[in-house]
Amino acid sequence: MEYKNTYNILDKLIAYFRNREVFNNNNLDNKKILDFGCGSDFNALKKRYEKTKETFLIDRCANSFKEGKFTFVNYEDSIENLDNELKEKKFDIIIMCAIIEHLDYPEKIINYLKKYLTDDGYFFLTAPSVYSKPVLEFMGFKLGIINSDLLSEHKRYYNKKEYDDLSQKTNLNLEKFYFFELKMNTAAILK
Repeated sequence: MEYKNTYNILDKLIAYFRNREVFNNNNLDNKKILDFGCGSDFNALKKRYEKTKETFLIDRCANSFKEGKFTFVNYEDSIENLDNELKEKKFDIIIMCAIIEHLDYPEKIINYLKKYLTDDGYFFLTAPSVYSKPVLEFMGFKLGIINSDLLSEHKRYYNKKEYDDLSQKTNLNLEKFYFFELKMNTAAILK
């Protein structure tokens, strides 16, 4: 399937509330951040991460670039492509917002990336909840009011059990789990 990174006003509103969770639960000031699955709205990303010390943005869309403290890497769907870019880097927070539900094996990506965490570092994850599946599918496939291309890529929906399983598969502790957006979305911290 061809990747389509287009969003309408409702997609953007959902993303706004999801991104707000990043700020409500993480102090990004002067931190080194890796955002895996960041998308390609680089103006919004630069604004979101303006107070960080250094920010690595990783996705499979757009061309790689470096601009000041911001580095974007197109990993071309091969996680091993990141070794040359990340080298000996360490990050305080690895953010994966609305990405793990698209991955066949999210534990493989997390297990790969965890070597780039500082000793006190952690993953901050969001994913649609099990409660959102019928709502999202109705909105995307029946009404066509959200991006159905991205929706069709969903492999699973999350609740605490899914994060517990992910915690075991990655040998990381589930430090925090909660629902937000009227239980339509989930967030978790793995450390």
